[in-house]
Amino acid sequence: MKRSLLLGLMFLATPVAHAASPAVPIEVRAEDGERIPVWVLEPEGEGANPPVALLLHGLTRSKDDWLSDAEPTFGGALTEQLRSAGYRVYLMDARRHGARATPDARPGTLAKRAHAGAPGPYQAMIVDTVRDAQVLLTKVLAHGKKPPRVLVAGYSMGAQVGLLLASREPRVTHLVTMVPPHVDPVLGDAAPVNRIGKVHQTWLLLTANRDPFSTEEDTRKLFDAAPSKRKTRRAFDSGHALPREYLDAVRRWLSEAPRLP
Repeated sequence: MKRSLLLGLMFLATPVAHAASPAVPIEVRAEDGERIPVWVLEPEGEGANPPVALLLHGLTRSKDDWLSDAEPTFGGALTEQLRSAGYRVYLMDARRHGARATPDARPGTLAKRAHAGAPGPYQAMIVDTVRDAQVLLTKVLAHGKKPPRVLVAGYSMGAQVGLLLASREPRVTHLVTMVPPHVDPVLGDAAPVNRIGKVHQTWLLLTANRDPFSTEEDTRKLFDAAPSKRKTRRAFDSGHALPREYLDAVRRWLSEAPRLP
């Protein structure tokens, strides 16, 4: 099994410095009854039916990343960029992460065990997170008119989850994935390569040409296999941590992408 399952461990020591944020917590329950901690940030200005965005963090990280201007995601800048563009933004902790951390089953440890040949707990963590995101989308979209856009964006493991979510959710219209790892196909529904044939959304894939967790060939094959007719790929000269300029690529793509998938 490839070492891509260890992605994100390099960022464990990165501090999170919060900017002032109008994030508001909401209560969401997973299918199995587990609590899903979610923050909501309202768009700047007023709009009766704003587009919505769900942001997904990386391995060993948390939804806090999207309120911080620190590496690896510079996520606070992306969140504010979306709010300024009129999006209502939702931030969610993955299973075993952030406010859902479980000391007896840390995500980094689960990734190491998967790499060593015991993938079950890691696979469950990913698949259950995808299901939690579906529950959140159902809550978000349960009332009123469908938003003009339903954007899902994820970094690293969050990109992995985002691809899996898009493959199951036609309600998602736009998808941004930053440096998704190449996960061994033996992980079944936790491996995007096994689900990519169901990704039809308008899609932006950002990759790095020196990413130790996904080779140029891996990312090219993933991109080519998606049936989406509106897909864009941009490569950066970096490792798994993209330069801050990736935010400009996201902003431009969002401004130019069609409103419908």
